Amino acid sequence: MRLIKLLSLAIGWCLANQAHAQHSNLTLNEDFYHIVDRYSILNSGMMDYCTSIKPIRRENLRPLFIAPDIERTDHDSRDQFNQTVVHSDNWDIFSHSEAYRFRSKKPLLKYFYRSKGSFFTVNEKEFKLTVNPVLGLGIGQSNSERIYRNTRGAELRGTIGNNVGFYSFLSENQFAFPDYYNEQIVNTRVIPGTGLIKQFGNNGYDFFNVRGYITLQANKYIHVQFGHDHNFIGNGYRSLIISDFAKENLALKFRTKVWRINYLNLFSELTDFQNTGITGLRKKYSALHYLNIAIIPGKLDVGLFENIVFARNDSNQQAGYEFNYLNPIIFYRAVEHGLNSSDNSLLGADWKWNIAPSLSLYGQFILDEFHKNELFNRTGSWVNKWGFQSGIKYLNVAGINNLDLQLETNIVRPYVYTHFKTDQTWTHFNQPMAHPMGANFKEYLAIIRYQISPRLNIIAKYFNITHGADSTLSDNTTHFGGNVLTNYYNRPKDTGISIGDGLTQKIQIADIKLSYQIYQRTFIDLRYIWRDANRASPLTPFTNSMFLVGARMNIASNRLDF
Repeated sequence: MRLIKLLSLAIGWCLANQAHAQHSNLTLNEDFYHIVDRYSILNSGMMDYCTSIKPIRRENLRPLFIAPDIERTDHDSRDQFNQTVVHSDNWDIFSHSEAYRFRSKKPLLKYFYRSKGSFFTVNEKEFKLTVNPVLGLGIGQSNSERIYRNTRGAELRGTIGNNVGFYSFLSENQFAFPDYYNEQIVNTRVIPGTGLIKQFGNNGYDFFNVRGYITLQANKYIHVQFGHDHNFIGNGYRSLIISDFAKENLALKFRTKVWRINYLNLFSELTDFQNTGITGLRKKYSALHYLNIAIIPGKLDVGLFENIVFARNDSNQQAGYEFNYLNPIIFYRAVEHGLNSSDNSLLGADWKWNIAPSLSLYGQFILDEFHKNELFNRTGSWVNKWGFQSGIKYLNVAGINNLDLQLETNIVRPYVYTHFKTDQTWTHFNQPMAHPMGANFKEYLAIIRYQISPRLNIIAKYFNITHGADSTLSDNTTHFGGNVLTNYYNRPKDTGISIGDGLTQKIQIADIKLSYQIYQRTFIDLRYIWRDANRASPLTPFTNSMFLVGARMNIASNRLDF
């Protein structure tokens, strides 16, 4: 049975209870989320929402940007500009009368951009609507190759009465990528973040990106969402639990907030694209619980998660759902044991500590399997499948306002996220659901962001990655635990396994972007990317020097950092 049947139950339950006005989520966009993250740290004492669960609901922004304490930074024109951007872009989280404060004094042709952050709006007591165009145009050079981006689309969001919120995004795209990116596409048959693709021109690809969902507020404490979207858990640049790297997927999501507790139930339908046959796309599923407790509200919180990936495919390649995993609070490992199943389970934790008004520490730990003797005897066994993240965010470095630094380390042992059944790996459409490198890697990254003036930003990133790769995806190939699409059979040995084993590749990436906001959420970008991949034979080494120039509206920059 598919998740659509669960939706009908959720809708019926919600409408039977008193509902409260609610809105769509703040779309995952690195630049915009940095603004929100920045002020949530600077004003951490007043925050009561969980920053680890993303996307963030738009109504959670209201206390952050209208609270009196925000005036501590109002003397700086850059901070004033950022607050105005957030206010204007989220005019619909305010009451009917308050929203008129954000109306433009000179709308375009009387009907357009009546709010600075929105192309077309409707603001009625029982119905609010925002419609925005989406545009991403860019051209560049990678060594001797021409690369480009051509994205056109639209997004809309709104609320109907106090019961229903909705969001929809559609874009049509043509891209030409650098050679290392094309190698990834050839190996996986998909572009990261997308699904089905087709050739365009000599070296380009054509594809759609579509997301959409509805939201319902069951009562004061429980929020329900159903549809296609990305999810992200954590406070880092990367996530080792679930990230927005892979294609969006269908999910039924319950978010519960009571006292200092934030609780997430995420029931997802995924696509086993690797094992898909001519009869259609094969399905698999995941059920995820995430519990976050604010030990010191706004300053220190700790989260625990469990996730199970399962497939029930018969000879006709029809997927079935395991209803035992629908229990919203039970320990999944115990259920799996009770079912005598061989499903893929993951456990872990994350944390965040705002130790000062400008300093935040965060991290994650994941555990795929645990064998005490192998771990403590330090045998380097393949069953020691764990990952670790540690990071720091330092705002206003050396007292320079709007100069922000982020340092992060990600370490994942070989064979994490994999399973002996390839249709139960933690993947979707041949893409990792957590870190883009999959497993068997160490990554060190640094990000410096400086807002030079209200409209001008410079962002510099550096990545240093050591990854142990496989030569092919063939079942007959020796697998070193780096590619999460493979099973963990055909491993070269059982002990003495280290991170980086296999075909070692050492990747360095430097990414510098100068971005000017000419209008609300409309940018001109100049970008330089240097990527060097020193890789063992028979893998092809790559050194890329890329220059890009582009314009974008209501969309994020393209991610090329893996």
